Amino acid sequence: MGKMLAAVFHKKGENGGEITLEQVDIPEIKQNNDVLIEIKACGICGTDLKIMEGAHPANDNVILGHEFCGIVENIGEDVKDLRKGDKVVIDPNLKCGICPACRRGYDNQCEFLATDQTFGIFQNGGFTKYCVIPRRALYQLPIDIDFTKAALIEPLSCAVHCHNIAGVKECDNLVILGAGPMGLIIESIIRKHPINQLFVVEPMEFRRKKALELGANYVINPETDDVEKEIKDLTNNHGADVVIDAVGKSSTFEIAQKIWASRGRLILFGQDSRAVGTIKPNDIVRWQRSILGSYISSGVDYLDAISLIKNNTIDTDKLISHKIPLDNFLSEGMKIMKEKTGLKIIVIP
Repeated sequence: MGKMLAAVFHKKGENGGEITLEQVDIPEIKQNNDVLIEIKACGICGTDLKIMEGAHPANDNVILGHEFCGIVENIGEDVKDLRKGDKVVIDPNLKCGICPACRRGYDNQCEFLATDQTFGIFQNGGFTKYCVIPRRALYQLPIDIDFTKAALIEPLSCAVHCHNIAGVKECDNLVILGAGPMGLIIESIIRKHPINQLFVVEPMEFRRKKALELGANYVINPETDDVEKEIKDLTNNHGADVVIDAVGKSSTFEIAQKIWASRGRLILFGQDSRAVGTIKPNDIVRWQRSILGSYISSGVDYLDAISLIKNNTIDTDKLISHKIPLDNFLSEGMKIMKEKTGLKIIVIP
């Protein structure tokens, strides 16, 4: 059994932990339905940073990285539809397929998602050279797809799911709170749909500029501008028909409740387990508003995301800011994440 370099998370109590680069054993197939993947690209997610900070759970001594793709290196004896060399992308959120949620078609709400199932969070993931994945968690990719772009399929599938929940209409005014990587990916999809006006609220200048490049009509700096006044003025005092909170903090939840229109829809996408918000129930009733959560993605969202990448519908060059070797994961990748000086960072093992 050989060794490989991996980014391993080590827990420190209940307050996060640290990631170290270390040599680990190359995994082997143990189940007949397993597939050994040679990883070609893996995106760094904000969740990886939150794991370090203690804002998202993860198992101790696990290889992180849940946005990854690669090539089939070996297959278990029961796998009949894949061959060595096939390109695949991983759905890291392993679903059981038999719980009531899965049987009803809501596999992103699988009862077992939070029970040590997710690859790159609770099981070994993609910040390394090889990973063993059950066949049911793999989607085959077109032979000519670019791996760097394919590493965006997992977050893109989550953005597709969010877009579908939002139910965007042509006459809607839509606000995205946060122009981090996920906010911008969501914007990229929203912009493929006819819409009245699209606003992005973001404190960092380079991210506001990127939001304009991707098609936002207006960008607003919440640190210097009165967000409520700006939105009301730009919508003729109507407000936002759809608000997508791509941050998930208490402060953005409060902003959302100041800018939504009557019959407005607030989609909570960003996650932070430390966030706490308040709401006035009467405002929901009186103005017939809705608050909806958007959590990861379902199988059909993955198929849509693969098509978006395959057909170059999404301008991935505007979303990927860095492409780095695994050796530079800590010195460059996580440094950029902490300082928020990049967008989507793709790690090449």
